[in-house]
Amino acid sequence: MVLRQIILTIIICGGLMFSCLDTSIVSTALISVSVEFENYQDTPWTVLSYLLAYMSFVVGFSKLSDIYGRKNILAVSWLLFTLGSVWCGIARHMGKLIAGRAVQGLGGSGLYSLAQVCLLEQGPSRPEVAGGLVGITLSISFVLGPLLGGVISEWNWRGIFWFNIPFGVLAVLGIYALWPEDRRNRHSTTATVSKIDFLGNAMLAAASVLLVFAMQEAGSFVWSWSSPVIVWSLVMSGTCWVLLGVWEYCLSHLFAQQIQPIFPMHLLRNRAYALCLLATLLGGFSYISLIIKIPERLQIIHGDNALWAGVHLLPMLGACAFGSFLGGAVSKQANLTSQTLVAGSTLQVLGLALLFGFSTSLGLELDLLLVFTAIYGLGVGLSFAACTMMAAIEAHSDDLAAAQGAVAHARVFGGALGLAVCTIVFNEELQTSLGPGAGSQLGQQGLDQIHRNLLTVLSLPDAARLEVIGVYLDAFTDQVFIMVIVAVVALFSSLGTYRSRASNPVDVMLQLKEGDRSGARGDLELSSVSSTRSLVR
Repeated sequence: MVLRQIILTIIICGGLMFSCLDTSIVSTALISVSVEFENYQDTPWTVLSYLLAYMSFVVGFSKLSDIYGRKNILAVSWLLFTLGSVWCGIARHMGKLIAGRAVQGLGGSGLYSLAQVCLLEQGPSRPEVAGGLVGITLSISFVLGPLLGGVISEWNWRGIFWFNIPFGVLAVLGIYALWPEDRRNRHSTTATVSKIDFLGNAMLAAASVLLVFAMQEAGSFVWSWSSPVIVWSLVMSGTCWVLLGVWEYCLSHLFAQQIQPIFPMHLLRNRAYALCLLATLLGGFSYISLIIKIPERLQIIHGDNALWAGVHLLPMLGACAFGSFLGGAVSKQANLTSQTLVAGSTLQVLGLALLFGFSTSLGLELDLLLVFTAIYGLGVGLSFAACTMMAAIEAHSDDLAAAQGAVAHARVFGGALGLAVCTIVFNEELQTSLGPGAGSQLGQQGLDQIHRNLLTVLSLPDAARLEVIGVYLDAFTDQVFIMVIVAVVALFSSLGTYRSRASNPVDVMLQLKEGDRSGARGDLELSSVSSTRSLVR
């Protein structure tokens, strides 16, 4: 009995770790991928496709597990994640790799969303122990992602995806061999399907994906901004956002008993929560972008290989993990979430401002770069922890799942927007400075080579190489400057979350636990408001 519980706990935590690991493990391998496929232009989609699928189906998997059982949906999630890994591992074209990453993200969203509730049902009996396991798991995935990516990429970047397969197969076999019989009331759970906000989920996914698609494709010069494809995508995205707001408002005020809204609109009337949500969106903008851009800079400017690019990313990610735990500990007894959020936002502004101030120099000392990114990472960890706890404290118990889901979505969506903006800035700078009519020594053929493989710059003649590196540094500086502006806006948002009479987190926890005992809370909602969830990107 104890052995079965231990194995199931390993499977559940493993799913959480792999789902988070694959958001960052490819960051140090993107240059290698672009070299093999001769397509640097589309490499951001290997990250974006995972993130967009990951964030679009988190709530859906949790709801489906209420109907079809944890065992079946967790096994399906592992299966999708494993099949996506196989797909990526055998891909011979960038488009196939991107599609495989989307399948991976679909499975990863299930592994993430089911981890906490499955741990509470099948893992340690005490919620605080389960919360601690989640924190440890996420911290490990935080640090291991780019490091493993670098180590494996030194051999072959495809190994990043083959690495997942044996674990996925063993996990599926272990679930069906050891998971206890699900005795959930099928009559009551079948009625749950009619309460799922399928339309809201679909509109949220469409609005997010279409906006990121338009920005990324137009920014990469695949389509012009005035082309019908881009205009249609932007118009449809805007339409979906408006319809989503109207639909959720109607559900919240007219049909709340029939269908559970994916996002209850009355949450936006809570000033602290609304500004916390905005700060989360803006925080994700810079964080996920830097996870990609820092290793890229280290490889292009500092000459790092994939392994050392991953190693040099550890100060930022390690500081972020430490900040997440520190942020949770600070507000364990007294509600200091607003103060923690302000402190975290301030550190983000400081770290990014220092990075911006030194980013124009070819001779930027690596030690300084690591210090600046560590300062920034500490701020991110504090902010993410504070936002996660604030969402739990400010939301009513009936809205807790939706409130936390919105925070998770905002963080990932902000990161997707950040990557798209970075793409726009780089390609605009490249085209303006080195494109036709710019008098560049590179020429159109050389420009096309840069679009296919950024490492081409290292083999160019000295004059052309310095020209391209100068453009890259200018683009990086502009990207960081935009991040500074976004971080300043996030800081002002965090200042607005302060309450003179804030709820006590201990009282909130007691209310949530009482709700658990009375059966008032849904299975999707978290039993622990630990800040560890904030580690997920």
